[in-house]
Amino acid sequence: MSSRRMIILIVAVVVAALSAFGLLTYVRGIDDAAQAEDQAVQVWFVTTPIAKGTPASEVIEQRLINLDDIPVRFAPATAIKDPDEELKGFVAVTDLPPNTILVDGHFVSPNVVSTGITDRLAERDMVSVTFSVSQIGGVAYLMEPGDYVNILTEFPIAREEAGITEDVATEESQASFGSDEFIYDRSEADTMSYDVRYIYQKAEILAIDKRLTADLGETAGEAAAEGNGGMITMAVPPEALQIILGIGKENLYLSLVPQDYVPYPIPPIDLRSEGALLPAEDATRLTPYVSGEDASTEAP
Repeated sequence: MSSRRMIILIVAVVVAALSAFGLLTYVRGIDDAAQAEDQAVQVWFVTTPIAKGTPASEVIEQRLINLDDIPVRFAPATAIKDPDEELKGFVAVTDLPPNTILVDGHFVSPNVVSTGITDRLAERDMVSVTFSVSQIGGVAYLMEPGDYVNILTEFPIAREEAGITEDVATEESQASFGSDEFIYDRSEADTMSYDVRYIYQKAEILAIDKRLTADLGETAGEAAAEGNGGMITMAVPPEALQIILGIGKENLYLSLVPQDYVPYPIPPIDLRSEGALLPAEDATRLTPYVSGEDASTEAP
């Protein structure tokens, strides 16, 4: 055999050996990962139903929980490891059915579980205000306890009170649209049928009907109660209650806002401004989403 053939044969053998070694290493890695996932770890299971408010000491004493093995991949990161220490002085925050893995949050301080509406008001030195809204005035009942809303009021416009006469409608006003000028004889006051004002911004909903903001460890669904969603209770300072009642509960309109909404002063509509442009007639207010120099920006 020539030396050239001998070199080719040696190289082929080396390449085959390296390939076999790489494949073996890869397979072993997969096997090790699978074994690691199947490795058993001990967690505490609920063996007998635990009622909301049950002290952890009673749960441990009566052996309502038991330590058992499960694959590590199924073990929650917040699983309780030492009930005697981690749950000391706590009570169950909600009903716990059998086979529930005990995790952080299932047991909390007793004053959290017993917190009712008066306790929640006392936490922030608030009082309650309750009023009913229709589906139109109440965001189609899509609100949940804990949501934030802007509160508005609306009243039908009395033309004589707004300082508006029939003569105003005959006065011509002039507006510029690009290079053209448009003559119209309508004032903003003639267009508006209601005087709409903001009362408060970013007010927190404490309850809807008899459904409170969910306790710690409880979901909104678990806290739900029967109702039509139109009876709203808010936690407000005493002076805010006085203003809301003074305006009239039947004149309230709610508008949902996100949690990161930042309130800012919103002036009332100037009903006495004769010949005022409506937003779509004003180059700086063409859409609800932009104003001023941003008027050319597309809506989100």
